[in-house]
Amino acid sequence: MSFSARTSDLGVSLTPADRRVIAYLTDNRERALYSSAADIAQAVRASDATVIRTVRKLGYSGLDALRQALADDLRRDLTLSDRMANELRQSEDGTALTGAAATLRVGLDAIEAIDGRTVDELIRILVDARCIHVFGIGPSGFVAGYFAAQLARLGFEARALTQTGLQCADDLIRMKPGDAVAALAYDRPYPEVTALFDRAVQQNLSSILITSTGPRLPDRRASVTLRVPRGRAEGFGLHAGTMALLEGMLIACAGAKPDKSRDALDTLNAIRRDLSGDGMGL
Repeated sequence: MSFSARTSDLGVSLTPADRRVIAYLTDNRERALYSSAADIAQAVRASDATVIRTVRKLGYSGLDALRQALADDLRRDLTLSDRMANELRQSEDGTALTGAAATLRVGLDAIEAIDGRTVDELIRILVDARCIHVFGIGPSGFVAGYFAAQLARLGFEARALTQTGLQCADDLIRMKPGDAVAALAYDRPYPEVTALFDRAVQQNLSSILITSTGPRLPDRRASVTLRVPRGRAEGFGLHAGTMALLEGMLIACAGAKPDKSRDALDTLNAIRRDLSGDGMGL
């Protein structure tokens, strides 16, 4: 298993100190190739023994084995610019739009293949929740905001969690028993998504993870995990398939609570009419 896959598998069993070590190794892989245990310990405010314990918890015999795994990951992992370069190489003049359309078709096929019991479970999680917390950071934050806004239009209490770093804590502290989580997250177990599922577990919340079809999961603790292709292998990540899935979920939620959704939309339209007058014909 790769270094990234091992960190995803451990997830729940990691201590805060373990997570600091792994976050440092993940974000500083080139430097870690030449760092001693003491160097890493100093960087993460831990002891040498903590670093070695974390390395062994990941399944490596020692730092040399870890360094080899990090080197292997560096050869596999691509930067955003690398992925765009690959995308451009595969999209000759005139084929970029058809390539994007092909990617969407693959995503739609994956959505149609989701079994009925899984669909029933994820819709139950959403419609039964006191409040739906939709998580996404970076570009996914805009998608999370859209999904939360559309849920609210249909009468469901929903809010987007899009903050990073220490401000993420201000989002997570508002998650309460009876709520649910819908997370858009991909690949590595970065601190915010780990903290999100930590909080979900603490509050005993049902959760949905929407992720890619790659070899790694950002967290394995979701009640329901949905995988949607995001483009060519080693290409640029695209969100069209994810958007199609979310919009299908919106329609399914409205279908599960038709009176609630109809009343909410009627109220929205009445407020819009008050704001605009009769000129817009709302």
